[in-house]
Formats: sequence, C-alpha cells, structure tokens
Amino acid sequence: MRAWVAVLLVVVACATVTARRTGGAADARVTIELSVFNMPWENRLYTEEYIPAFERENPGIRVKFLHLEDYLNRLVLCHAGGIAPDVMRQNTSWGGMNLILRGMNLPLDRFIDGPDGIDRNDFIPVIWNSLRHRGRTYGIPQDINMLGLFYNKEIFDAHGMKYPDPSWTWADLKAAADRLTIDRDRDGHPEVLGLNAGWNGYTFMPFYFQMGGKVWDGAREEPLLDNATAVEALTFFKSLKRSYSLTQANSQRGGIGPSTFFQQGRVAMFIDGTWRTPQLHTSAPGLKFGVTSLPRGKHHATIASSCFWGVSSQTKHPEAAWKLAKFLAGTEQLARYWQVLWVAPPARWSSLRSPAFRQVTGMGDKIRGIDTPREFEEKCGWITRALESG
Repeated sequence: MRAWVAVLLVVVACATVTARRTGGAADARVTIELSVFNMPWENRLYTEEYIPAFERENPGIRVKFLHLEDYLNRLVLCHAGGIAPDVMRQNTSWGGMNLILRGMNLPLDRFIDGPDGIDRNDFIPVIWNSLRHRGRTYGIPQDINMLGLFYNKEIFDAHGMKYPDPSWTWADLKAAADRLTIDRDRDGHPEVLGLNAGWNGYTFMPFYFQMGGKVWDGAREEPLLDNATAVEALTFFKSLKRSYSLTQANSQRGGIGPSTFFQQGRVAMFIDGTWRTPQLHTSAPGLKFGVTSLPRGKHHATIASSCFWGVSSQTKHPEAAWKLAKFLAGTEQLARYWQVLWVAPPARWSSLRSPAFRQVTGMGDKIRGIDTPREFEEKCGWITRALESG
C-alpha cells in the first residue's frame, strides 16, 4: 500500500507541473515542457539563456522548465501517468535504450531528415548508434563523455619522466605505473600509486576494445566476452592494479574514491572521464595536471557515453518539441554549454571546431574557467584529437 501511495504522490507531482501545459484563452502560444537533470545551479543556463533565446526565435511556443530529482524514475512514472515532459534530457549510459524500449521516446527520423532537419554528418558518428533501434532514431546527441588518462605533472617532473601522450602503448603505461608506485614501508599499501582508476567493468572495457574485442555478435543476441582476447586484456588490466586502495581497508578510506586520491597528489596517473577535469580544476586549484588519450593496445580506443535530447512519444505538440530539441542541440548552444560547464565535449563537429570551444569561461565560483591557451591544451587538447582520429 505504501508503495502505491508513493507512486500516486509522484504522479500527482508530475500532474501538478503539467496542469498548465497549454496556454489559456488569452495566450495563443503552445506550451511545452522541458525536463533536465543536473546540479541546480546549472539551471540558469536554461532559464536565463536557452529558453529566452528559443522563445524569441519561436514566439508561438512557450517553454515550461522542469528540474526533476530522482530523474529516471520520475520520467518513467510521468510516462506511466500519461504526462511525460515533451522534451527530455537523457543519457545513453543510464537510461537511453531503457527509455526507448519502453516506448517513451518519439522516433525523430522524419524531423531529422525533413525540411526543418539537421545534418547528421555534423555529429560524432558513433553516438547515433546508441540512439537507434530497429532502424529508427530516438534522440539528438548533445555531448560525448570519454575516458582519458589524467597525470600529475609534479610527480612526473620529480622523477624526470616525460608526460604521457597519444604515442603511449600498454608497455609505456605499465612501466610508468610500476616506477611511480612508492611503498616506502613496504606494507603493500603504497604512499603514492603510479596508476589508479575505478577498477571495474566500465574502466576495463577500453582495454578489451583496444585488443579488437567485441561485446555482441552481429545480431546483438550472443555476448562475445568469453574468449582469448578478453583474457589477454583482463590479465593486463589486473597487472596494473598494484593496490586496490591507498589505505588498509574501505572503512579507513571513509568512502573516498580514486579521484580524491589523485586530487590529493597521491596518484601519478588516473583513468576517468572528461567530466572529472573541471571538478579537479575547481576543487584543487594548486594541482598541476594534464589529460591525454588512453595508451593503446593493438588499436587506440576508449569508451564514451552521451547526453541527448529525446522527445516524448506522448507529446501533443511534436513539431514544437522538435524545434526545441533541435535548438538545444544547435552549434552555438552546444558550444555555450561546453564553455560554461566543460564536463563533456559537444557532440557536433561544428561546435568542436569553433573558436568558442577553446574559450572556457566556467560558471563563477561553481566551476573555474581556463585562463590560458596552454592550460586548455594540457587539459582539453586531447579531446578533439581523439575524436578526429576516430
């Protein structure tokens, strides 16, 4: 009974914010809803910039902005109640195909390829694959999060070693990780780790792909993880893990993750995503670090996720919803999102190649900007090179 009451309360909450979805008699504009997930202080990018600009360009459309907590569950429940937001920010890693398979997203091909469409070729090609199901496309890409290799410049300098770069191989990574692991008292828990990461499947997958591994067969019905390539990649991946943590046990770590150890200067190299760069830059202004692409096995490869804009299959105003989704994925909007938040690169080539991409302003005291071209190159220059090289 309590579970059903909770569901009803959430649906009622969704209904409350959608009660005025259409304008009144005195307001002839169509009203559509836009839902996002993000830190609350990011909202003003939408409320103060995107939405006012969109409404000026489209005077017949009014946008109601929704910042939803417990985002994925809220979307599912609102859809179940027949009141899903018209345009929804979604992510390929935690719900993209899940929501698409539930029938929550409207196929957008007739809009994408129509007279008011977009150029698919202006977007990073691989992202489209995660938005397609049975030949139909269910979203427009916004950004692309990639795993890269972070490195502490001061630790490398202290040992007279060159910084990691795109020419590095697995052998280079292993040699540097071993050399830069410092265990002065030889208790098996180094004071400084040469390499740290989230030692999990997500971080392992690039190594598997770098050896030519595949997850599924051609029909995407049979997994292909039980093979010699996977064993080879996993054996090497395990060899990099000299110690699971920098302290005796998880209880002593107090829930601290690998990014905190890198931020404290206790890790020489660290594998994480582009979203980590602005956090480190803001939280540890004295930390001198750079980022580059992952060292290669047989091939260069990394993994990525993407935020994208989906249109609800329940929308009563598909044309208006399409216009908003298209606007939010526009070249200027994606470049602006990167400039302010720089958590993930834009999904469009025209945004990545624009001068605005190299002008990272940040968002006041919430996210520090980048002051010099040299610093941009050290922290973000690898992104475009990695994407350009495929």
